[in-house]
Amino acid sequence: MRADEERFYEEARKLDWESLLSGYVDLHMKYEELLRNQRANERITTEGVIQFQQLKKDYEDALIENEQLKKTVKKLTDQLELKNRAIFGRNTEKFLDTLNASENPPKEFEDESQTEDCEEESNGSRIIISLDDYKKSLEENGEDNPEGHKGSKSGKDRKSGKGSKISRLLESLKELPAQLIYDLDIDKLNNDYGEGNWRIAMWHEHYVVEKIEKPLYVKKILTPVISSGLEHVMTTIPYKNPLKDRTYISASILADILYRKFVLALPFFRQAADYSMQGLELSRQVIIGWVNELVPLIMTPVIKHMTQLMLLCPYHNCDETYLQVLHDGRAPGTKGFLWVHSTGELYDGHPIIIFIYEQTRGTDHLRKLLLEFHGYLTCDAYISYHVIESESEGRISVTGCMMHCRRYFALSLFVNDLKNMSEDEIMQMPETKVLMLIREIYHEEMKLKNMTADDRLAARKEFVAPKVEALFVYIHELDASDELRSEKLSKAVSYAINQEKYLRRFLEDGNIPIDNGSSERYISSYSRGRANWLFADTLVGANVNAAMYSIVETAKANKVNPYEYIKYLLEKMPKHLDDEGNVVDPEGFEEMMPWSESFHEYVKDINKTRRILYSGMFPEPEIPKAPKRVKSIALVDSGQNSA
Repeated sequence: MRADEERFYEEARKLDWESLLSGYVDLHMKYEELLRNQRANERITTEGVIQFQQLKKDYEDALIENEQLKKTVKKLTDQLELKNRAIFGRNTEKFLDTLNASENPPKEFEDESQTEDCEEESNGSRIIISLDDYKKSLEENGEDNPEGHKGSKSGKDRKSGKGSKISRLLESLKELPAQLIYDLDIDKLNNDYGEGNWRIAMWHEHYVVEKIEKPLYVKKILTPVISSGLEHVMTTIPYKNPLKDRTYISASILADILYRKFVLALPFFRQAADYSMQGLELSRQVIIGWVNELVPLIMTPVIKHMTQLMLLCPYHNCDETYLQVLHDGRAPGTKGFLWVHSTGELYDGHPIIIFIYEQTRGTDHLRKLLLEFHGYLTCDAYISYHVIESESEGRISVTGCMMHCRRYFALSLFVNDLKNMSEDEIMQMPETKVLMLIREIYHEEMKLKNMTADDRLAARKEFVAPKVEALFVYIHELDASDELRSEKLSKAVSYAINQEKYLRRFLEDGNIPIDNGSSERYISSYSRGRANWLFADTLVGANVNAAMYSIVETAKANKVNPYEYIKYLLEKMPKHLDDEGNVVDPEGFEEMMPWSESFHEYVKDINKTRRILYSGMFPEPEIPKAPKRVKSIALVDSGQNSA
């Protein structure tokens, strides 16, 4: 026992029982208080540890959320920047042109009224050049653009080059009906030059375009009521409107309505207001009723025949866009889709464009339409196209769209802060390098557009294939590098690598286009209309939209007037249908095509009738002559001569 313990023990033995009991109680109370304090400290420590762990977890969660918010803000900022650039900025090609402006100064601007394309270009004909001529032109001229290629001459060359450079506007004026007016003020000329002292040497021509204010008129048709026999039995000769009985509708007014809606993108309610201002109270409801009844009846058989012809072409372009239908049996706001199918842009045949409405974007549409199709399908990277290729067992080969590939790299470029970067810095960016390589590919490809398919294929292998190879070599180098890349650049690189096989496929056949740009151009007409009328009310309206855009875009692609073609179908198609709307003469559908000889003869007849009509409206006046000399002046002159 220690000494202090012994002392404590000795002192305790000296105390009595009461003192020991009192000391024990005091010590026990102090001990209990210490235990309580210890338990409280342990509880506080435990709560502190729990709170610390919760704060640590909240801090880690906040860091993760902050990173997610940063990504979201960056994504929204990129989207806003791309949206602003789409609205206010230049497109990719023009942006690259700006970067090279110092090395390639812009050409002098030319007023359309002063000079235009040469005659052979303005008439829309396609100039076919051979591969040998192409190479020879490159060797002789040392130019990037061969002779005979569209757009090969600069504005300066056009002014000094051979051939007639006629304004398209002036040329179109000469085809319109003309009113001849002689602008001659005899009194003013007598005052300026002296009476009898002037004559008309020649006339100068000046043109002013005028528009007749009210092109609408009513055709009043009288049918006789026959009184026959001694009993004078009255018999009415029946009359039936060829389009819709017991209505005021005609092929010309319905063609005008459809032309305004599907070519000029003018909604029906605006057309009704315009007709009202012209004095014709034609309501929107009546217009919609006519269109929804007659377009499916008359246009559907024509479109079915066009679709059959289109599927015979082994080169097919396809794309899709959305169309909202308000009352289609689905939840409000659900989007439908317009699929756009067309013959290949480079295929040497009549172009056909077909719009088809579907409620979904699924592969079933392609399975149904392309069930017996054999050939190439040019499209974007949407998964349904690759599904139909894999299911076709070799019948269908998908070809990629270089335009979409370029778009991914352009989006990656434009989200950068280009305003605060120098031109050299921009040109050193990987996005810019890829865009420049793609630009070189297009530069070569566009020069081959007017070749035959065989020559184009040979030229592609010699001039385009090396540039395509250089593009993908650089993209693979980007993919293999360890440099830090933006999310959009990584997405662009992944897209190009995943689609490389399809993007190279246009090098296998001269009829395969390099991109799906033709489909996007066909869709752009529909998109402009959709921006005005926003949606279709019913499924019938959606199918009417698809049918009419098929008719209009096919007419435009075949370089015919859509109004005249619509009017032609409205006048001629009822003859091929019975009273129930069934086709009675399927063999006659070839005459309903916009390239048919029958249609072109119809257009000639229309132009001839129009010239006769306007010639009566604008009779040619007599040619005015200068007044003869006054006799008194002649006598004075003769007297002076005799003197």
